[in-house]
Amino acid sequence: METLEIRGRWVVVLLLVLTGIVGSLFMALGPQATERSPGVVHVGVRYANEMSIEFNQHGRSGPGAMIELVAPEGGVVYTFENLQIGRNLMPLQDIPDGPYTARLSAPGYHPRELPIIVEGRMINPPRDATLETGTLADFNLIGVRFEPIQ
Repeated sequence: METLEIRGRWVVVLLLVLTGIVGSLFMALGPQATERSPGVVHVGVRYANEMSIEFNQHGRSGPGAMIELVAPEGGVVYTFENLQIGRNLMPLQDIPDGPYTARLSAPGYHPRELPIIVEGRMINPPRDATLETGTLADFNLIGVRFEPIQ
């Protein structure tokens, strides 16, 4: 009984052909896949009093913050709710490019606002933006530390 043996030269040729086919598919289909998928923004949420005893009333995820993207005219164009303590992933899709104000709020805490610019499926802070203490903005990243209302 004979078995099929593939010589070393043919193994190399076969691997190169398969690599070329798979690479071509990635090049052809890759941009279409990324055009349809939303961008992902990392939103970090912390609370100034999260280590206190009274904060335990909210549970491990916190009181449930939300982020709103507010257009320059004042209308809310996007809302994402139930932000928990730590890192949250927020999809960013179907929002027209341009400047916005990201308003983050949580019940019982001072709201935070910071300027952002939406470009495609990405957000960035304006180059000359000065952010208030307790906020952070970078490429597809927003971070806030909420202070309780006294």
